[in-house]
Amino acid sequence: MRISVIVLTHNSAVTIQDCLHSVREIAEEIIVIDDLSTDKTTAIAEKFSARIYPRKLVSFAQQRNYAVKLAQCPWVLIIDSDEIATPELIREIKAVRSNHSAYRMRRRNYFFGRPVKHGGWWPDWQTRLFKVKNFSGYSGDIHETPQFQGSLGSFAAHLLHYSHNNLKEGLEKSIKWTKTEAVEFIKSGHPPITWWRIIKVTVWEFSYRYFKKLGLLDGYVGLIESIIQAINRFFVYQQIWELQQKK
Repeated sequence: MRISVIVLTHNSAVTIQDCLHSVREIAEEIIVIDDLSTDKTTAIAEKFSARIYPRKLVSFAQQRNYAVKLAQCPWVLIIDSDEIATPELIREIKAVRSNHSAYRMRRRNYFFGRPVKHGGWWPDWQTRLFKVKNFSGYSGDIHETPQFQGSLGSFAAHLLHYSHNNLKEGLEKSIKWTKTEAVEFIKSGHPPITWWRIIKVTVWEFSYRYFKKLGLLDGYVGLIESIIQAINRFFVYQQIWELQQKK
């Protein structure tokens, strides 16, 4: 099968080489949509003969839909610059015989350099391989969802996702994307925020991740990641409150 590999980047010099190296065996072409990186991201991508398109990131859905339209192969594999396709996953992709219109795969998330198996982070199914003629596009500015016609297949192997390696990176991601999520809540007519609601959602998020989804079994990293996700919820609802005051 002929595959166009699509990668979204932004200052990804630390991770993009491993990402592209992991998919080079199946990629007939590599399309990089770069969010105006200021490091060596594009220089590294050029070593893999990637087609590079500078484009300011507004939402992941818009970036990916734009990239799919540029693909010249009948199939597209979408992978992020901080992800790596395992050799087992590559073998499964090579064995596909067009039985489905799209395929999903599990994603193993790494926080602070360690794999996390609980807290709601596993199996973390991601639908990433599509037959272009059946692909309708991604929807949603936050937690974008792919739309396609036809059936969905599943791979047994998984992706590796190397997320934040330290507290600074984790909180920077929260600050960057929680504003967008807050705006989406405002657009949907979210009720007025009160002090007790902010406390409730923050405590609930931590309890959900750490206790109900057993993040405690991931040891210290599970504790810290549950706290970060609780802070993430606080950031979202605090910014909803701020937007409601302006409105």
